[in-house]
Amino acid sequence: MILSISGIRKSFSGIEVLKGIDLSVEEGDVVAILGPSGSGKTTLLRCMNLLETPDEGKLTFLSKTYDLAKISSREKLEIRRNTGFVFQSFNLFRNKTALENVTEGLVTVRKMAKKEAISIAEETLEKVGMKEFREKYPSELSGGQQQRVAIARAIAYNPAIVYFDEPTSALDPELAQEVLSVMRMLAEEGMTMVVVTHSLEFARHLSKHTIFIEHGVIVEKGKTDSFFNHPQMERTKEFLSLEEMK
Repeated sequence: MILSISGIRKSFSGIEVLKGIDLSVEEGDVVAILGPSGSGKTTLLRCMNLLETPDEGKLTFLSKTYDLAKISSREKLEIRRNTGFVFQSFNLFRNKTALENVTEGLVTVRKMAKKEAISIAEETLEKVGMKEFREKYPSELSGGQQQRVAIARAIAYNPAIVYFDEPTSALDPELAQEVLSVMRMLAEEGMTMVVVTHSLEFARHLSKHTIFIEHGVIVEKGKTDSFFNHPQMERTKEFLSLEEMK
């Protein structure tokens, strides 16, 4: 097991958004998190990566357990140094080229020599089909291309797990397919991924486990094949039926 969380709670302005979430992720697993808007999906993902600090709960990551109510800044950094995060809105530096966006973290966070960072960045951009655009700025790239650069940035330092927050929701269907094809390749290579998504296609065909969350609690979870073909909860059946009608 590469990651486990237990009893995760998070409130904003007195409103409890996560209500005691338990979840585990095995090495090489691809976990899809589904749910309606406002269900707590993104908050859960951000709490798993400590971009948001939970009010309560424990997290075990790479065999070390953390009390999240007391976690220090040093421990947060320790966790994030071994994870990658891909945002819905890309979050690229607008004044840096694709290559510079990927090398930035390698040089400033990993303290890597610039020559080595450039070599790794070029190799990673090639993996996601973006090496020929390495000198382009984000404004010169399509949304799908920007997201592929963001994925390259997230995987450049070979993290133990990568989190994706609705990586295709800001893209039209054709560009979304570009990104999904890259994620499919990463899944086939055995990368451990947790993906918040509205794409039933991704969840059904690329994930190994699927979770349905609503009102801050996990309604149903299980192996993806069983989740889609034999859902147990009526709310899950209703959600899947409505989503497939869209």
